[in-house]
Amino acid sequence: MDLAIVRRALACLEPAEDAGRGLDGALSRLLGLLAELPACKNAAVVLADADNPTAIRAQLGAPDVSLLLEAALDRKTSRTAPRVLRRGQPPVAADEAGELACAREEAAMLAAPIQAGLDMPGGWLFADGLAGGDASLADELRLLAVFADVAAAQVRATCVAQERNRELAGETAFLRSKVSLRYRHLFSEGASPRLEALRAAVDQAARCASPVLLLGEDGTGRSVLARLIHELSPRAVRLFSVFSAARTDNPAVELFGGSRGLDTPGVPGLIEETDGGALLVEDAHLLPPAIVERLARFLAEGVFVRVGGSRPRRSRTRVLLKASPQGPSPELAEAAPMAIIRVPTLRERPEDIPALLDHLLSLESVRDARRLSLTPKALKALEAYDWPGNIREMRELVARLAVTAPEDRIDIADIPPEMLAEGERPQVLPEDAAELRDMERQQVLSALTRHGWVQSRAARELGLTLRQIGYRIRKYGLIREGDGPEGLRRG
Repeated sequence: MDLAIVRRALACLEPAEDAGRGLDGALSRLLGLLAELPACKNAAVVLADADNPTAIRAQLGAPDVSLLLEAALDRKTSRTAPRVLRRGQPPVAADEAGELACAREEAAMLAAPIQAGLDMPGGWLFADGLAGGDASLADELRLLAVFADVAAAQVRATCVAQERNRELAGETAFLRSKVSLRYRHLFSEGASPRLEALRAAVDQAARCASPVLLLGEDGTGRSVLARLIHELSPRAVRLFSVFSAARTDNPAVELFGGSRGLDTPGVPGLIEETDGGALLVEDAHLLPPAIVERLARFLAEGVFVRVGGSRPRRSRTRVLLKASPQGPSPELAEAAPMAIIRVPTLRERPEDIPALLDHLLSLESVRDARRLSLTPKALKALEAYDWPGNIREMRELVARLAVTAPEDRIDIADIPPEMLAEGERPQVLPEDAAELRDMERQQVLSALTRHGWVQSRAARELGLTLRQIGYRIRKYGLIREGDGPEGLRRG
């Protein structure tokens, strides 16, 4: 036999890029090498473990499936010795020396055990022949055992990689939980009755294991609450995944996985990969009917089927549904008892707005080394605003003000006019305002030119702070001739 085939078989031991999904592909490549041998027309790999029943994981040609499964499920004869399968008769196992008491014409299929180790999938490698010609059955069975050892090594490598991935996922989930605790302040700053009720509902949902339905407008913080519920629960060390049907080309496969095809390996979905953790389903009220039907079954029974498959699978993934105030379809909402949390808008808890603004300003202050605050007039104006974008809009406004406000003390003139009531908007400047702006622009430009565009010196001449002159440079788009904005020096 060409030793190049053996060398290529050993090359199959290289780790797959995706260890969780690559075993079937690696086994298929191994059978592809067997197909290059002169007498191999049909072959298969059958595996089983504690979590998955006996199944054909890779196949070449059209082997007799009933014969293979009967041999794989046989508990009467030794499962450690290579053997020859015969039709209508018991298999013949090789003795300790590897010899066989069987004629070639009796052999329907050769079988060699795949022994990866304890707590790992095990099974059989089947082939109807290998070298052919003058090779004896015993020699062919010895050769098949070599390939079976390669398959066992593939199984071990995959199991080790999967365990490593699970450990890394657990560590990542723990680190994420520590990092994202800062978002909890979005719902701890304030003392309105609605916020108190929301905190109680989140704590209760974290203690139970039922699905959760988060209802509310866009920007109210439903995704943040979903993560908090997970992190406060016993599942916090497990994965937290997010599914959005709008952000994937094949949402059903993304969520439930796809079954093995003739040319494609099986693909686990998020429900399978997040086993033991929590899965946030975004925009549950917009899910296609086909996904609603599958998801409703999983919520009711804890069972799902991969797309294109028929075998029911179980998962302990906890589902959190994020939906509009009207909720998801009745089929989904009534599939199982749920913890229902209605997330209030900022309009419904206006007394929390000052504390929330103060918290967001403090976060920006730490990030930019400033001491940002609001004047009483600016705070009053923002309290009167109805915040249609809720917390998300408030967070974006504070981030914007941290960049555009010339002073640490943010006044009403710094707030976008569209957020102010009619009587609070700054008056329109007189007709000569353009001339005044041109004068100020020329004054700043002349000072910068005299001092070689060193901002600190120009600011000292004009009686401005560094931040104030920086604001005016941005406001008027001042750029030193021949330079970009990076050519400016602060001092």
